[in-house]
Amino acid sequence: MILRRLIKDALLPVATAITLAFLVQGAVAKPYEVPTGSMEPTIRAGDRIIANRVVYHLRDIRRGDIIVFEPTAAARQSCHDPNVGVPYVKRVIGLPGDTIQIPVGRREVRVNGELFDVPAAHPNPAQPATVFTVPAAKLFVMGDNRDDSCDSHTWSDPYVPVGNVIGQAEIAYWPLRDATFLK
Repeated sequence: MILRRLIKDALLPVATAITLAFLVQGAVAKPYEVPTGSMEPTIRAGDRIIANRVVYHLRDIRRGDIIVFEPTAAARQSCHDPNVGVPYVKRVIGLPGDTIQIPVGRREVRVNGELFDVPAAHPNPAQPATVFTVPAAKLFVMGDNRDDSCDSHTWSDPYVPVGNVIGQAEIAYWPLRDATFLK
């Protein structure tokens, strides 16, 4: 009788909560720790974020979204990153069909000839101005810390397949004093 009550009152609710937590993490929202400062000042190295894994089933990816994605092998190789299985976090700059121009030393980029400014971004790297045209079903992404980000402007194959996107980074929740919604 006591054992049955213990199972009913304690173990069953705990098991249910754990099961629900795994289901939510697997299908709706997943936490990640950001290992580098490539998105500073928006997201700092060591910050923990939550990625919304449902949003892109409801709407298309938009320019300016901060995404969590599985990088291609070429991206990992360009970044000398041996951490297979660790996703990247970057901002979407170019969508399929867009032409991206990265002027040297400026914070904004040109997308299809129009200025696209990310106010938090650091100036673009001091390298020759470059132009990219994003192929179908691919994205062009950059970190906000432009001069210290291994991203589309430095990769040997500069594009992220849309199918590699895990979700949209929605919230930075740790450290708690800096918790914020990401934009």
